[in-house]
Order: sequence, then C-alpha cells, then structure tokens
Amino acid sequence: MRFPLVPILAAVVACAACTDVSSINETSQDRRSFPLSGSALVVDAAGTSVRLVAGSGEDVGVDRELTGKATADGQASWSMSGNRLTLRVTCSGFVPDCSGLHVVHVPTGTAVTITSDSPVRAVAPSGALTATVTGSWLRVEDPAGVLRLRAEQSVTVTGATASDVTAASESRVELGFRTAPEHVDVQATDRATVTLPNGPETYRVDCACTRSNDPASARTITVRARTAQVRRAA
Repeated sequence: MRFPLVPILAAVVACAACTDVSSINETSQDRRSFPLSGSALVVDAAGTSVRLVAGSGEDVGVDRELTGKATADGQASWSMSGNRLTLRVTCSGFVPDCSGLHVVHVPTGTAVTITSDSPVRAVAPSGALTATVTGSWLRVEDPAGVLRLRAEQSVTVTGATASDVTAASESRVELGFRTAPEHVDVQATDRATVTLPNGPETYRVDCACTRSNDPASARTITVRARTAQVRRAA
C-alpha cells in the first residue's frame, strides 16, 4: 500500500521550525557580585536589557532576570575580567517568550562605558557615562558626570546636572537639564530638543532654532537635526 508523501513532508518541515516550549513560562532570578579592578567599569552586553543603578559598596553587583527560553542551560552568561563585565542572553529561532534584564549596581564615582544591542537605562549615574546602543534606545536619568551618548533609536536625558554632554541618534534626542550646562553637542537625524533650566545664564547657541543667543557666552549649545529646538523650562 502506498502512503501519501505530502502530509509526511509537511510534518517534517513543521518540526524543523519547532522549538522547545517547555520553558516558555519559566522565570529565574539570580544575583552575583564581581570585584572591580580600578575606578572604571566596561559593560559589554548583548541580547539583554541593562539598567545601571547606584551601588552601595566597592564591588559590582548584578541582578539577573531571565524569562522563557533564556532560562534554559547555556542561553545566558555573565562574567567579569578585570574591569570588563560581559553579559549575554541568547534568544534564537521561533521563540514566543525569551528575554533578559540585568540590573548593574555601580560603585559611587565609577566611570562607565557600555555597549549594547538592547535597551539601556541609567539611573542617577554619579561618574562619567559613555554609552553606545545599536538597534534600540538609551535613557539616562539625573546624571551628574560627563555624558557621551549614542543610540540608534533614541537618546533621552532627564534631570541632568552634568555640565558636558554629547548625544547622537539616528532618530531623536531629548535632553533636559536641572542645572545650566557648560557644553552641549547634539546630532540627530530626525528631531532634537534641549531644555535648559530657567536662570540668568546665557548661552552661545549654534542652532537655527532660537533667537536667544549670546555670542560672548562661555556656555555653548550646538544642535544639528532635521527639526531642532532649544528652550527654557516652563
């Protein structure tokens, strides 16, 4: 007796795209501490969201939350070599639920350099921050140190007391300052907004978007974007 081949072949093709769904609803949480060599931290992240927060000790603490297939053995790793923290989460194939979040507790005053292909949020960084994000967004809240920021989707800074900020994005940049900065340089393919605090300070503004410009001021604001705005806070 001959059996039809089409259903069998279809089943084989379908199985080739199958993935183990046994861990779809799984969630795991872990915490580790890593000794930091020196006063600068380098974070190399891929496949996972990262949140930078203030730490309370000299070590770098990391809280890791994995969801779905990311909880399976071999799908996630974290390690420290010298001052370089490497964070990895692998989600490949047809994966209905697979994600990672690493919360990095940074010792006070530590300068941080981070590269990532997933969202990055930095909360109240006290030291200098250099961040490069590909394929996603970057948000920095209440920064005090020098900022060198670049993200493909967007860069957002709120409540800044940082005096020196450079930010670039292939989409939009939004910077909000709580105290008057000394130097701001912004480049955005789409839209850029710089909101300065109300006060007596004046600025030398290089942007065809405002009449409030003091060519003699030592404080400089440079904005390059398709749509740009430099304004004072309400």
